[in-house]
Amino acid sequence: MPEIKKVLFTTDFSDLSNHALPYAIKMAKIYNAELIMLHAVTIYDNDPNDPDYHFPYLQTYCERAMKSADDRFSVCYERAGDSGVKVRKALAQGISPHAAILEFIKQEGDIGLVCMSTHGRSGLKHVLLGSVTENVIRYSPCPILVVKQTEHEFVDPDTHEVHIRKILFPYDFSDESLKPVEMLRSIGGIGDAEILVLHAVDVEIPPVYYTAGVTSILQLDPELNDRVEEKMKKELGKALEDFNVKYIVKEGRAVERIRETAEDEKVDLIIMGSAGSHGVGDFLFGSTSSRVIQKAICPVLVI
Repeated sequence: MPEIKKVLFTTDFSDLSNHALPYAIKMAKIYNAELIMLHAVTIYDNDPNDPDYHFPYLQTYCERAMKSADDRFSVCYERAGDSGVKVRKALAQGISPHAAILEFIKQEGDIGLVCMSTHGRSGLKHVLLGSVTENVIRYSPCPILVVKQTEHEFVDPDTHEVHIRKILFPYDFSDESLKPVEMLRSIGGIGDAEILVLHAVDVEIPPVYYTAGVTSILQLDPELNDRVEEKMKKELGKALEDFNVKYIVKEGRAVERIRETAEDEKVDLIIMGSAGSHGVGDFLFGSTSSRVIQKAICPVLVI
């Protein structure tokens, strides 16, 4: 099981970014870890393309921004309340928020989990992901729990209790997609969760078959799903033998099948790798991973 000594929560103090705070608090409590609340102070705190923006005198600006951030941490501290979690606030300076966050992770050294929202103060809903979140996920050496105001959350907004009953684990048979297994086992054991292992069979049918009415790979190979399921059980059965596991094979694009399964099964959390093979998408981050986070009805943990 992974040893998580520190949980990092990143905030720009907006309601959007602070939506991830209850998750950070609960994960820190579960793992008996220190919770670090981090705010990044950057030059481009405002849009430099705004005609009213003026490049600041760096030292004066940073001093003022650091003082303001230090004062605004009180809201986060109040939300942490008497949770019993050891809390530390931290400020980082950088040329961009994601650069400051990544440098802090590097310097701190032993952060086991980062909790952050998809969007912050700018709230650019038309963007696939907030650029800060996307860049942190892309380059972070540690797992990232990505939270947004979703349709289904595993931290109850009223009682703040954790309810992880079902976890969806997309799997494509690559070594990269196996990386989340240790964290999957750890979080799956919190509430004796059912684990849904999903593989999406994404095979294009040659156009020559269309005239014969063939629109599905299963029409050409009816036993394909059974073979895929058996292979999943063979490769993951031992690692997940202590859990209630359901293996699911679906035909189609991974992102759609992941979203569909999460919705149909009322999944509480999706745990997936940030890279893999074509079976779960193109998967260099910015492809399947980012689209899953964008469309997910629940939080997503990216390893």
